[in-house]
Amino acid sequence: MALNNIKKIKEKLPRPKVSFGRVQQILFTLKEVLKISFSVKPKMMTAVLLINAFLGSSMVLAFYFEKIIIDRLIESIGTGNLQMSLYYVGTPLFFALLLNLLRNILQSYGDFFSRNLSRYFDIQTDVLLGSKISTLDIKTLENPEFRDKLNKIERESGRRAWQLMMPISEIPSYVFGLATAVGVIIAIHPLVSLVVLVLSVPRLLVNHKFIKLRYDLHSKLSEEHRIWSWIRSYLLQNRNFLELKLLDISSHLVEKLKKTANYAVDGLYNLGKKQINTRAWTYIPLSLFEFIVGVFLAYWVIIKKITVGTFQLYVRSLRSVGDNVNGLVTSLQSVYENYIYVSDLVWLLNLEPSIKNEKGKTRIADKISIKFNNVWFKYRKDTPFVLKDIDFKISPGEKIALVGENGAGKSTLIKLLARYYDPDKGDVEVAGKNLKEINLKDWREKLAVLFQQFETYPFSVKEAIGYGDVKNLNNLTGIKIVAEKVGINEYVESLPLKYDNPLAPEFARGVNPSVGQLQRIGIARMLFRKNASILILDEPTSNVDPEAEEKIFQELTRITKNKILIFVTQRFSTVRIADRIFVLHKGEIVEQGTHKELMNIGGKYARLYNLQAQAYLGKSDK
Repeated sequence: MALNNIKKIKEKLPRPKVSFGRVQQILFTLKEVLKISFSVKPKMMTAVLLINAFLGSSMVLAFYFEKIIIDRLIESIGTGNLQMSLYYVGTPLFFALLLNLLRNILQSYGDFFSRNLSRYFDIQTDVLLGSKISTLDIKTLENPEFRDKLNKIERESGRRAWQLMMPISEIPSYVFGLATAVGVIIAIHPLVSLVVLVLSVPRLLVNHKFIKLRYDLHSKLSEEHRIWSWIRSYLLQNRNFLELKLLDISSHLVEKLKKTANYAVDGLYNLGKKQINTRAWTYIPLSLFEFIVGVFLAYWVIIKKITVGTFQLYVRSLRSVGDNVNGLVTSLQSVYENYIYVSDLVWLLNLEPSIKNEKGKTRIADKISIKFNNVWFKYRKDTPFVLKDIDFKISPGEKIALVGENGAGKSTLIKLLARYYDPDKGDVEVAGKNLKEINLKDWREKLAVLFQQFETYPFSVKEAIGYGDVKNLNNLTGIKIVAEKVGINEYVESLPLKYDNPLAPEFARGVNPSVGQLQRIGIARMLFRKNASILILDEPTSNVDPEAEEKIFQELTRITKNKILIFVTQRFSTVRIADRIFVLHKGEIVEQGTHKELMNIGGKYARLYNLQAQAYLGKSDK
């Protein structure tokens, strides 16, 4: 679903910022949300609006039937003609019952359509969010301010988006109900309707004030809500149960959850209580006015200017004016209040990534060279450089190993190569062209990357591997081939559902593979990406036994014969297969060469290698 004219909102929402007190915002939001609503289920939304319009406009008709019934009852008293009197009264009573029956049936259909619209609307919101997140760059997704905003959107906007839509669907009922009731009240005096409208203003002002206070409070409580969400995750997610039981910290976390949640909820409760207490005073002027008008109408009955039924019609219509004004004002205020929250959602849906996949950019051939030209990079302006003056070239078909202590910048270098970030200084070249000039989608199709924190898709083994090339997801033969190459096929074939078996115990017949088995599935997923010209693996065998590791790297060497292979590792037993080894230290490449060359230098690589050799073998490499 596209939100048109969104520039009007974007200009007001760079962070987003919310401007209060503009009727244009309410009207614009009404229009935009109606577009959203009609795009989800247009026929259902139309039915809801028409039903509510009829329910509102038919209310005065129900009052009119009551008037006729009352007047005819009074006229029939003491006439002595029972049959005629029952017919005289029964006819309008019958039509009143038919109207009431019709209203009840339509109300039930309206409620049914509204509940289902809510479900469809929630699905659409999730689809929009999921689609948008997939387009945003990593720099945005990892930004703490963005995470706070996203958490708030996930917590509030989906629910509030529907709460914005619901009062919109009810507005026709209040508008038509108000119009018909005012039409009746004008018969008393036009000023009566005007006074009722004026006396509704204080309630509007009170609501307006507390909308902004509630929004500010939600912003203030962002950190508490984030902590609340984290603790809830720790307590309820299955993968945490073992450690929670061993450390016996559940009671501590439960108490922390209670304290944090109560702090947040207490703040909202106190503000809501203050709003209700303040708003209670706004009902008094309108109630007094209704009393005065009621006395005046009673006087008209006594002097026989109007009938008792007409008195009932006027009083019910007068109260209907107040009720419909109150309902309309409440709906508009609800639209405005929820607009403030939905504006966050709108802001997110219209964020543009800083790194875009622009059409028309250069596409690249299969044989690729990579060059880093004096690259400097840091994640935020207020932090030190993570990479410093990185300068190297990788030729087609080369095997490169990246080694170094944790935090040396190895994973960051891979992120720049995949263009999740752009360098602060210097540039990255691919096939002789600046990476910024390369079509981003085309470039990433050439990459097969297994990150250190890789995803463990829980659905089925077939999907967990097949997602490497989703266009060939149904190629079970190809999936089995890569599974055999990494030594996971035998395990999969032993599962109850084999390649259709879920990889999470939460699913029926699901299993809970070891970390090493999941890592092999992750490697298989990358190998299934057959069109990739560059394979990048960040600690690919950290949880695999040495024998399996040797087999996996032999296979990787074979299938990447004409491709670039880059792997990050802390285990020096596998680096010998590399054509060159880059040694990173504090963001710089301090050494590079073959294993033998670096051992002969006797520098940092040799020292790290010998330390590991002593730990595992009790001797160093001579």
